[in-house]
Amino acid sequence: MADGQAALPDARQRERLQPLLQDLQHRVEGVRTVVLASVDGFALVSAGAEGRGERLAAMTSAMLALAAAVGRELVLGDLQTLMLEAAGGKVLMLAIHGEGRVPLLLMAACDQRSVIGQVLWQSRECGQAILAELGGP
Repeated sequence: MADGQAALPDARQRERLQPLLQDLQHRVEGVRTVVLASVDGFALVSAGAEGRGERLAAMTSAMLALAAAVGRELVLGDLQTLMLEAAGGKVLMLAIHGEGRVPLLLMAACDQRSVIGQVLWQSRECGQAILAELGGP
């Protein structure tokens, strides 16, 4: 890339990332869907998305961009996490930043059985595993 950042994961890397998302889905009770997306809203890898990965990736990108704008307006610093709660479940979205890498976005959708703190912890751990798999810190 022109700005010196590592490119998005290629097809072979995406294949190696799939088990990490499936592990998050199975490790945390109630997690139904996990999507790894590019900042510009393209699905890279998903687990449990059942054909909705592209739409969920686009929505995740849009929601995190809006949340980042709110954070900038309020001078809160860099966006870390966005959590949504509805009658039927919760959604956690976070940006994964690696040194010298294009940021990636992770979305985990879960039902009411999920403890959001556990989803957050495990999603951050998954993000670190993704960076490690891609050769970042």
